[in-house]
Amino acid sequence: MSSFSFKEFTIHQTNSALKVGTDAMLLGALVESDSHLKCFDIGAGTGVLSLMIAQKNPEIEIDAIEIDTLSFIDLEQNFKFSNWNNRLHGICEDFLLFESKKNYDLIVSNPPFYETTFQNEKSQVAIAKHEANLPLDQLFNKVHSMLTENGKFWIILPTENKDKWKEFCLKLELFCTKEIILFAKPGKSKRTVLVFSKTYIQTEEVSFLIRNDDNTYSDAYRELTIDFHNKQI
Repeated sequence: MSSFSFKEFTIHQTNSALKVGTDAMLLGALVESDSHLKCFDIGAGTGVLSLMIAQKNPEIEIDAIEIDTLSFIDLEQNFKFSNWNNRLHGICEDFLLFESKKNYDLIVSNPPFYETTFQNEKSQVAIAKHEANLPLDQLFNKVHSMLTENGKFWIILPTENKDKWKEFCLKLELFCTKEIILFAKPGKSKRTVLVFSKTYIQTEEVSFLIRNDDNTYSDAYRELTIDFHNKQI
């Protein structure tokens, strides 16, 4: 699919290795951005997270970084033709080499998180999917240095790895303030959205069901994404 239509914007994805998926849709819809003014999107791909956040928050300014030059072509086009192009800034660079001149009160990422690399995958797809291309320990370290004292970092990860990274972040004094366990169907959790802050508060734990047993979307998912989905689901 060369494009994906949302209610208020279109994602052109002709060049990008990975297309718009449920992970990005959920993270973008779940992110709480009302009180934030400066956002940084890590591994922005085609820019879908940035655009969803820009739609929700009429004041926020967003810097979005993407290493893949082909995906960045799509990102620039999507930003340019959106209603919020004056608040969106694309950066084509390796995040780990990027030198930020400012701090952000909201950082978001739908990162590559597969821990093994498959030899038969195209290199562009491998970069987008595998952690070796953006090691999570280095990602978290850099996020800590870029986050304001009251800022929040939202990230989506495999449920099986969430405790490992929560413990790692404790050593950095990045505290998990919210944990949203995503269930593809009842009893089947594959992803978890984690929210981190430099300020310690007790972790709020929430479960979220995407589809019912009959494969229809749950009422919670319909309500969450109602402002974004272009078609009735």
